[in-house]
Amino acid sequence: MVLDYRYQYLNSVRSTVSTIASPVYYLANLPSEVSTWADDNIVSRGELLDENQLLKDQLMILKAQNQRLVGLESENSRLRNLLESSRKLRGRRLIAEIIQVNTTDFAQEIMINKGTNDGVYQGQAVVDSDGVMGQVVDVSFISSRIILINDPKHAIPVKNNRNGIRAIARGNGLNLNLMHLPSTIDIKQGDLLLSSGLGEKFPDGYPVAKVVSVVNKTDQPYLEVIAEPTANINTADHVLLLWNKTSQTDNLRSEEMSNE
Repeated sequence: MVLDYRYQYLNSVRSTVSTIASPVYYLANLPSEVSTWADDNIVSRGELLDENQLLKDQLMILKAQNQRLVGLESENSRLRNLLESSRKLRGRRLIAEIIQVNTTDFAQEIMINKGTNDGVYQGQAVVDSDGVMGQVVDVSFISSRIILINDPKHAIPVKNNRNGIRAIARGNGLNLNLMHLPSTIDIKQGDLLLSSGLGEKFPDGYPVAKVVSVVNKTDQPYLEVIAEPTANINTADHVLLLWNKTSQTDNLRSEEMSNE
């Protein structure tokens, strides 16, 4: 040992033994290393999966919020158009929200969230930013039922914006039919039909429909004329209630009598 200490005789032997024993030490420590590596990687993978799912959830929420913003933008645009249309109409008017839709082959109706509490009355005209929608047929305290102009039970007096020819437009469940127009009358596809003001229910000169088909059958005395409503009957979510002069006068008289 003294000689080994002083002259390092056994260095080569120790080096050789260490080299031979290294694989043994490595193999002996391998299970522990593998276990540590597996734990680290399994934890990391699990965390990545959780983070990935969280990001997916957040992305879905953001997409849903974005769609809602798109919907709100469209709704705000329609409301701006409705308000702009309201400014063009004289007299009292009120915006109402559609809360129920009932459309079948036999009925074309909607429900709105305004009623007698808001002064709504039977026969009241209802429009949107692009045309006449219909009229009120039933009123409760906080809601009202509206029959649309394309309902088979509804008819409205109209006039041709191009030449002033008058007609009656009756609903057919989808569009409007112009009734009893002689085959010699001047009406063309694309003509715009306006409310004539007759009957004083609807404002004079407000868009009602556009002619989409004119058929002249030689064996029939009348034309078959179909017109498409200009109002957004199938897509509107708000409408505009109008008060005619007669109803406004009656309301004022009622208020004066109640004040007395």
